[in-house]
Formats: sequence, C-alpha cells, structure tokens
Amino acid sequence: MATYSHSIYDSSNYQNNRPQYKEALVDAILEYHLKNPEATADLAVDVATGTGIFARQLQRAFKRVIGVDISEVMLRSARKVDTQPPIEFVQSPAESLLFLESGSVDVVTVATGAHWFDIEGFVAEAKRVLKPTGTLVIFGYTGFASFVDYPQCDTMLKEFGLNDSKLGSYWDQGRDVLVEGYRDYHKALVNGKWIDIFRRIYPNTIQGEPSAEFPPVVGESPLVMDYSVTWRVLKNYWSTWSALATYHRDYPEREAFDQVLIREMMTAAGASDMDEPLNLDWEEVLIFCHPPQ
Repeated sequence: MATYSHSIYDSSNYQNNRPQYKEALVDAILEYHLKNPEATADLAVDVATGTGIFARQLQRAFKRVIGVDISEVMLRSARKVDTQPPIEFVQSPAESLLFLESGSVDVVTVATGAHWFDIEGFVAEAKRVLKPTGTLVIFGYTGFASFVDYPQCDTMLKEFGLNDSKLGSYWDQGRDVLVEGYRDYHKALVNGKWIDIFRRIYPNTIQGEPSAEFPPVVGESPLVMDYSVTWRVLKNYWSTWSALATYHRDYPEREAFDQVLIREMMTAAGASDMDEPLNLDWEEVLIFCHPPQ
C-alpha cells in the first residue's frame, strides 16, 4: 500500500481511470446481509476506500457510510467529490480501526484492497468492529482479463504485469494474494471460525483455482465489475497501476510503460484503432461471511 501513499502517485488519475463496480454487487451484499432478520443497514465502513469509488456506491443502501484509507494522498481526492449526505473519510490502517467502537458496524467492505493488509490483523479487527449480525465483504478484480477476440493477448498481459523482468517486482507486497483469488483470506476465515463463508470467482482463469482445499464457487457471469473498454481506456486504466508508478520513479527517463504495453498488445492483436471496443472477461473474486459467534 506504500505506493498509494507516496507523493509520486497521481490519485486524481486513479479517480478518473478506475472502473466503478456493478450496482448489482451492492444489491447482492444487501441480500446476503439481510437474510438475518435482526440485521440492520445503519452503518457501512469501506476499508481501503482509496478515492471513495465504492463508498459512494454504498450510500443508496446504508444510512451512514464511512470510508477508511491509510493514504491521505488518496483521501484528498475522495473528499473532493461532493456527495449528499457527505461521506466521512478517515485516515487509518485497516488493522487498527480505533475510531470505531466494538460491535458497532453492520457491514465492512474492502474493494480491491484487502491484499495490501496484514490478513490476520485485519480479520481480527473486522471481527471486533462488526455487530454479531454483521457482514464482512472482500472483493476485487485482479487487473487481468481474457481477451475474447484476441486470446493471444491473455498471456502477454499477465507476463507484463507479473514477470519480474517487466512490472512484477515493482508491486508492493501483497499483490499475489489477489492474483490467487484471496485464497489466503478464505483460509484465515475458516481457521477463525467465521460463518457462512461464500467465495466466488469469475471466470475460471484465476491462478491456482479452483482450489481443492478452499474451493470457490465459479460464477457464470461477472458480479463485481463489468468494465467496457477500448484500447484507449485500457491504456488509461493501466496507467493507474501502482507498479507502474514505482517503475517510473526508478526509471523516469524511460518511455511510459503503459504506452509500451498498449503498442505491443495492439501489434499482437493486429489492431490499429485505439477506440475499438474490446470484449474482455475480467478476473474477479468475491467473499461474503459473518463473524464468529
């Protein structure tokens, strides 16, 4: 998470070029949470809220929403977006939400951020702040996708993103936790005796999945995000990768890595129109669970 807190990172670029999540995801969270007739929808806390993308989406479903992030750089962009009622944004590490009373939160969400946490520490803190009827929701997209019309690009994208000779060594510690479908969270939740654990992946291309030890449900369609892109939008999305910011901190004189990536992938696809719509299946993972009783 250190890169997102660094002055080199452009949080406004993140706000402008990261996708929103599916509105159906908010509905799915509510449906799961409110299966318990004693559950309420008073307070949702979005941890690793970044620029507040998912916190704003939660507002229609909860009376009060708090967005939490360790990075003041990201929160400055979050606070610039006018919402009614205003969302309270708090700078805090995910593993130590000291501003929250024990047993006070209905739903804790983490949107494409839980891989940066200390897993055991965050799970313990989520257990502390949630009501007995509460729900923990962890989800995210890996940033990789299947190119339905250009399958030759699938391996290229993962090689650029994960190979140590490309961007792989420039990610902050924790990236593998997401790439592997949050299996480490599934394991921690099982070991911690959390209840009604549900882990869903889509599509069936996530590294090491389906796991025999902690098997997920494989969805038939996306639920976390459905991001329609062109080559141009895809390039702008890649420019938000924290690994890319770190790479250019070390090599400021080199050509923009997102420009290199888009050129090589378009060449492989035989494509020339930056505004060509692309048919992508984005890798995603979703976990629902209730705290141990």
